[in-house]
Amino acid sequence: MNDISTRSYESRKGWPLAHLSERARLALLCFLLLVMLGVLAFAAINTVQAVKNFQHQYSAVKSQDVSAIHPWMTIHVVSHIYHVPETYLYKTLNLPDTPATRHMTLDTIAHRKKQPITQVISTLQQAIVRYRKMHHIPTPTPAPGISPHVPPQRRVTS
Repeated sequence: MNDISTRSYESRKGWPLAHLSERARLALLCFLLLVMLGVLAFAAINTVQAVKNFQHQYSAVKSQDVSAIHPWMTIHVVSHIYHVPETYLYKTLNLPDTPATRHMTLDTIAHRKKQPITQVISTLQQAIVRYRKMHHIPTPTPAPGISPHVPPQRRVTS
């Protein structure tokens, strides 16, 4: 039987780490396992935070809270989520309702208008609240810790 465990030390001399003692190899193995556990813990913590963030955003969207508007959304998406006509939102932003603008994200709109994204989102939030008041649609209270006129900041983890 030509198994690795039955080979003599002499025949394994050319292998990587063959020059290390058994104790050093065991220490290296333990170190690598600890590094793997650390990476696993880091990934688990980030996953839990992402799930909590998703749940918070989902509850804000479900409750029609205007603070859930994000730069990646289009006017069509905002209109659909908040039950406000697209034409009203286009007029609010002084944009034509064309096929090209229908596919633009709010971030792209802000860039083209040379405005900060926070200003575009704030304008839409105020327009939605104003539309609800004009049409006697109840405005839900914002989720705890979120102001209805300031978009939530994205966390950057490094």
